[in-house]
Amino acid sequence: MQILTFDEAARSRLMELLDAKSEAHNTMRCDEVQGFMMALLSGPDALNPTNWLPEILGEESLFDAKERTEIERLVMAMAADMRMKLNEKILPDLWFYEDEAGNPDFYTWCNAYLYALDIVPTDWFEAVDQEEFEDLFYPIMALGGIYDDEENGEVILHLNEKELTQLESDLPHVLLDIYWYWQAIINKPQTVRREGEKVGRNDPCPCGSGKKYKACCGK
Repeated sequence: MQILTFDEAARSRLMELLDAKSEAHNTMRCDEVQGFMMALLSGPDALNPTNWLPEILGEESLFDAKERTEIERLVMAMAADMRMKLNEKILPDLWFYEDEAGNPDFYTWCNAYLYALDIVPTDWFEAVDQEEFEDLFYPIMALGGIYDDEENGEVILHLNEKELTQLESDLPHVLLDIYWYWQAIINKPQTVRREGEKVGRNDPCPCGSGKKYKACCGK
């Protein structure tokens, strides 16, 4: 399947295909798709359309075969565009719809990102059991309302306006950091283990010359 260039026209077309159905059904909105795919392409698991496309469409029967193919191509183009920019260490340009108060809807975007972590084969936090990795997720979880639950009748986390603004500002940076954290792990050079016994410098050279190893291949 040929990958499209994901420009403003492509984004508008994806919104046209998805957003109207998201109002009455469990289809993802375009902003949710971005958060969802951002997480999927950041981790170690392959991007397989058979896994992520049904999650985006929700009720697949709402779309005919032509629309499903078009949505798949558009989302793949979006993912390719995001990956290219992340590889160039460009901060992601995040799309936020407005919430009921008319403010950027960080909650919905971050929840779409976190939802992706629930459907991938790899448990990120088991695979990377490091506190500094987990700390990167604090803005995503806080903005996604993970700490809004009550514990013993008290809300777990209270954020003032200044703290909230800082988390919103931090979000693109931690998304880029998470991507590169995974890249460092995925691309880590593998240690080559030598087979057989180690040859001592005073042992006969294994090449069969009859000389000591230190005077032959061990020079």
